[in-house]
Amino acid sequence: MGNLTGLLGAGAYCTGLLWVSLWVRHLGLGLWAGVGIAGIGALGAAALAALVLPPRWYKGPTAAQWGVAGAIALLAALNYGLRYPTPGVLDISHLLTQGDAAGAQQIVWGEVQTLPRLTRNGRGQFWLATDQVRRLDAENNPLGIPSLVRGKLYVTVPLEQSEGLFPGQRVQMQGKLYEPALPKNPNAFNFRQYLASQRCFAGFAGDRILPEQGQLPPRLALWRLRQRIAHAQAERLGSPVGPLVSAMALGRQAVNVPYDIQDMFMQAGMAHTLAASGFQVSLILGVVLAMVGHRAIASRLPYPITTKVIAGGTALVGFVLLTGVQPSVMRAAVMGAAVLVGIALERSIKPLGCLLLAVTLLLLLNPMWIDDIGFRLSVLATLGLMVAVQPIAEKLEWLPTTLAAVAAVPLAAYLWTIPLALYYFNTLTTYSILLNIVTTPLVMVISLGGMASGLTAAVWPWLGGLLAWPLWLPTQILIALVRWEVGLPGSALATGHISLVQMVGLYGLFWIWGWGAVRRRGLVALLIVGLALGPLLYRGATLAQVTVLAAGHDAVMVVQDGRSPLVINSGTDDTAFYTVVPFLRQAGINQLSGAIHGDDSDGDNWRTIAEKAPIRQFYGASTALAAVPLGSQFQSLTPAQTQSIGRQRIQYLQEGARGLRLDLMNRQSWLLLPQLSPEQQVPWIQAHPGLQSEVLWWHGEALSEAAIAALAPTVAIASGPTIDPETEARLQQQGIEVFCTERDGAITWTRRRGYRAYLAARQRPAAGLD
Repeated sequence: MGNLTGLLGAGAYCTGLLWVSLWVRHLGLGLWAGVGIAGIGALGAAALAALVLPPRWYKGPTAAQWGVAGAIALLAALNYGLRYPTPGVLDISHLLTQGDAAGAQQIVWGEVQTLPRLTRNGRGQFWLATDQVRRLDAENNPLGIPSLVRGKLYVTVPLEQSEGLFPGQRVQMQGKLYEPALPKNPNAFNFRQYLASQRCFAGFAGDRILPEQGQLPPRLALWRLRQRIAHAQAERLGSPVGPLVSAMALGRQAVNVPYDIQDMFMQAGMAHTLAASGFQVSLILGVVLAMVGHRAIASRLPYPITTKVIAGGTALVGFVLLTGVQPSVMRAAVMGAAVLVGIALERSIKPLGCLLLAVTLLLLLNPMWIDDIGFRLSVLATLGLMVAVQPIAEKLEWLPTTLAAVAAVPLAAYLWTIPLALYYFNTLTTYSILLNIVTTPLVMVISLGGMASGLTAAVWPWLGGLLAWPLWLPTQILIALVRWEVGLPGSALATGHISLVQMVGLYGLFWIWGWGAVRRRGLVALLIVGLALGPLLYRGATLAQVTVLAAGHDAVMVVQDGRSPLVINSGTDDTAFYTVVPFLRQAGINQLSGAIHGDDSDGDNWRTIAEKAPIRQFYGASTALAAVPLGSQFQSLTPAQTQSIGRQRIQYLQEGARGLRLDLMNRQSWLLLPQLSPEQQVPWIQAHPGLQSEVLWWHGEALSEAAIAALAPTVAIASGPTIDPETEARLQQQGIEVFCTERDGAITWTRRRGYRAYLAARQRPAAGLD
């Protein structure tokens, strides 16, 4: 009964955190409203269980124990609320609420917390703990004296300015504070939420840094040890092999792995090999225990069991210190520590109880890890190994025993992380199981070799680099295999976004299939496939939706009409990578029926889109021929001629400036107006008779009253950061619904809901169930 009480209490605590996280993070309620609802719900569920279950479950918990479990769940919800990241009274982010009083720029003083890292746009990034700030006007004149502040900043500076910075160094920086942006498009990266998870609530774009004089790096510091190891391996192996070996030994947070390698491994379903996780912990612990327990060594030890525990514990502590306190590493380390306790007590460890204990202890330490995706994936992968390996191995009995065991392990972990991956990443890595099975020996060799090389490099860098040299060939083979897999057709399928209800239902079916005494596992497996893919396939086949994406100054549209999706304009700069491709992924679009090249497009962005969603037909003016992606058929758009693409009709307008007339879904008329001055607009409209449109789509510049009257729109959508104030006022006075993508987020039209702004829709609690 004591074990049952402990399991019930630990389960209640974890369930309470999950319950409050559902209300706050997924359903969008305010923090304390979510905590209150979760707490009342927990007490209500416990009271119901206390009344109903004891008479029917004689060996189960008593009514009093159910009451205690409800109280624990309530305390978990309160702990979540109390520990939720919120800015303090003196946090520097409050300066952003002061408007012009915050100054055109600021000078910030503080202490560097991390080594600088390279961002995707080539700037240096680090975290800064602030203590003073001074505001500056537009001429860089001080506005008052420095103010006392606290809090953490996400700092980016020119790369050359970040060179030589080290943790603990005091610096003075000049630049601009900014508020982290909310995601403006479906499936866009939530930068504000990411910073909040790091207890940071503002960013700082620095122009120049002045380190305080007379500061030297400490001689003994863990970051210096990591740097020493990474430098020794990179110097001997070169890039990208050196950074990849270091990441596979210590995790990618300890080293700058080239982004193309990171992206390739993520697309191949091999991202876990670059993160310090349970795999490395189990590998280290297994090797250390095997070495110490070897007959030749153990026979010479006076206390072999004690030596095993000490050696294993030292290895665990050393690895955690080198990689840093990361949720997945801590989970694996706590479970490893439980194994060592079992060895010391000469008792067997119950895996599920051990996992629950590890998760509970870590969530007591930091309840916010319940919202960490890496932590969730780590826990679910481990749970999958515990409950699904044996049933899967039984189904693979036609294979040799060793091969069946090797295949069952990655397959179990993969299957148990699929629902979470579909919910958050909207992608299914189709060949990753085979790739993981084939590359497991390579990953083990590289990881162990990298650890051995790193341990040596910590003492003697030259010798550590020399020991890393034999890893060059297996690492190159691994990179080649991953690159080959990524190049295969359909290596990463965009599935679309599954709902929260689907995800929970899938895990319920997984539990029944892997843990319950089920005779017809085939039927359960069929239900799993149906629940996962059925709603997605139905939605993809029947959806009729038009979305104008928030893409900076670019006018970009995605038309979803059943199985015939169409993209108008690719965007410029990195719009395809950061905006278009993530949207296509959450929409489950793996191929585009057509693409239209307009003024807000370029060849590089079209190629980025085509790599993820091949384009069958590519339309544009004759000048767009150079931008056609490989494998697409080009069809030239002739001015004033109407081109049919499925149910969509496109008319290319060219009279000095180029525009587009769109008839969408056989019911909507749109006009993409080129960027013209108010004096040029009416002559351009008169040159193209019959341009009256339901939707006016333009870039937010000033519109003349005559142009608005000639077009007679009922909806106006500006693709840009702002709308000319007089124009917006004029449009609203005429009863025209006005949207601005950078202010309101992506604008979506469906038959049932009409026009909706993404940021406005996100404020509704029900959005979490979409």
